[in-house]
Amino acid sequence: MELVTQLQAWHWFALAVILIVLEVTTTVGFLLGIAFAALALAIAGYVVPGLPWDWQLLSFGVLSVLLTVGYRRYFKPVNDATDNPTLNDRAAQMIGTSFVLGVELDRSGADMVGDTRWALRSAGRIDKGARVRVVGVDGMVLRIEEDA
Repeated sequence: MELVTQLQAWHWFALAVILIVLEVTTTVGFLLGIAFAALALAIAGYVVPGLPWDWQLLSFGVLSVLLTVGYRRYFKPVNDATDNPTLNDRAAQMIGTSFVLGVELDRSGADMVGDTRWALRSAGRIDKGARVRVVGVDGMVLRIEEDA
């Protein structure tokens, strides 16, 4: 308890450094808001050296929440932005692909497309050997139509 009642600016600075090191090693983006809150308290500790410990802890808690939420709100769209949105979605990558159906399909079934066995769904019956095109996906099921 004595450490808490005698918090100084260097304590907050050390906490900020530890949190930034943890963030760099884990790269989760969660510890940055807390680290910057600790850094803000370190600066406040140098500017106002007699700041009571309870106000320091309350400020740290409030700043941690605000800065973490602000960080997630600001950087979430930046982190999700991509020039290739189907990079890790193999089913979505198949849309527009055409291939020769290797099985007879009566509304649903499965066939090898390339090196993968895919579940297939169609609006009606399609004969074996027909040229088909992937027009959509439902999860990992390819929706296909006969290619004109």
